[in-house]
Amino acid sequence: MRAVLVLLGAGLLWASFFPGFGFLAWLALAPFFLAFDGVGPKRGALLGFLFGFSFFALEFSALASLRPFIGPMAYGVNFLLAVYGGIFLGVFGAFAGWRSSPLFLAGLWALLEAGRGAGPLGFTFGSVPAALAGSPFVAASALGGPWLLSLGVAFTAALLAKSLRKPKLFPLALLGPFLLWALGAALPEPKPTGTVRLALVQPDINQADRLDRRKLPEILARYERLLTKVPNDVDLIVIPENATPAFLRIEREYLKPFSQAVKEKGVPLLVGTADIEEGKVRNTMLLLTPEGRESVVYAKIHLVPFGEYVPGRSVWERLGLASVIDQFLPFDQTPGERLEPVGIYGVVICFESAFPGPSRVLAKKGAEVLLVPTNDAWFGRTRILWEHYAMGSLRAAETGRVFLQAGQTGITGAWGPDGRELARFPWGEGVFVLAVPRFSGRTPYTLVGDFPVLILAGGLSIWGLAGWKRGPAKAGPTP
Repeated sequence: MRAVLVLLGAGLLWASFFPGFGFLAWLALAPFFLAFDGVGPKRGALLGFLFGFSFFALEFSALASLRPFIGPMAYGVNFLLAVYGGIFLGVFGAFAGWRSSPLFLAGLWALLEAGRGAGPLGFTFGSVPAALAGSPFVAASALGGPWLLSLGVAFTAALLAKSLRKPKLFPLALLGPFLLWALGAALPEPKPTGTVRLALVQPDINQADRLDRRKLPEILARYERLLTKVPNDVDLIVIPENATPAFLRIEREYLKPFSQAVKEKGVPLLVGTADIEEGKVRNTMLLLTPEGRESVVYAKIHLVPFGEYVPGRSVWERLGLASVIDQFLPFDQTPGERLEPVGIYGVVICFESAFPGPSRVLAKKGAEVLLVPTNDAWFGRTRILWEHYAMGSLRAAETGRVFLQAGQTGITGAWGPDGRELARFPWGEGVFVLAVPRFSGRTPYTLVGDFPVLILAGGLSIWGLAGWKRGPAKAGPTP
């Protein structure tokens, strides 16, 4: 029965990340938490691992779309990520099996999600806050960031689980969604400092073609055709990450469609391209201006582990796995060194929008509009594209900025400063023009970051430990 509860929770949590099913996030953790009642640390660790492994195997099932590029290794990567996620949840389960106070579970869950997203190997996919994208609850992240949402959802789930034994706790479970909604609703509405019109170009080039240099003439012709549709009265043209398989700053003959459009329309253009300097390859954004200036304005700082670099490559080589590693990633990219606004724009690239830190830093430094050019074509039209796009709802609300995403094949759209969706454009190639407000204020989260909520989560955990009578284990679900 406990295993059934764990698997039910894992399935519900995964389902909550589908568009329109975010409400399931409030329920998904309840059966998972219920399974820990009286089990002890050892069995709790096993149940936690089962939950984590099952959930992340589903969460990263989209990696099967990488098979045309890395072969059967795509399934191996999925398995390893499921194990990695399972370890995090196994640690959680060991503590949860030892003590199942609702406050302890809620605080520990928030700390777990924050810890899982930290460091160079951190990842936030599968974290509860993204399931709430576009909902009225997201606005509260302007006060406490994404982990405040994790804390509210986990608190609700823990009380729902306990209310099966103590029904009088059920009304308290409603405090979670009510408090998040009330905190967001109480925030003053930000005042815009102006508007800006952007043209987001979605070329709809599949990943196999984008990697094939023989397709360059066809790819450039597509961009040339799309750029003719851009109106002359926009303030910026945005082309997605890794627009072509060429190094545009170096192989200048392939830069022509972009520089010609800038010259003809008198509008600056931001285009994603790989770049080489002093033997180092970086994932960059190149800015072209009507005055003829051309500069790399941003190089991606937070690279994708095992996607853009191999952590501990020398260790793998000593283990005799160099040939295996080189088959799918023969060289490591080099991270950028500076995170600065590009005029009024805060620019991050692809994977970086999954983390609150970069957008918060850019807003703090004066960015008034946030942009993420991305190449999600690796994953076809799988559900993971929606979850990546949904991260923009969090980044918008956290910083009080409009957040726009320009996708290679989709999803292209925008989120408002309260985390509500402003626009989402259809799949397929197109030029999408959007006028959005600019904001210059700073939210509490922009100013202070995650520290207060992490202290709160830790305090609640300690309070839960001190205030919850352990007592003898009561009869719970049959093992």
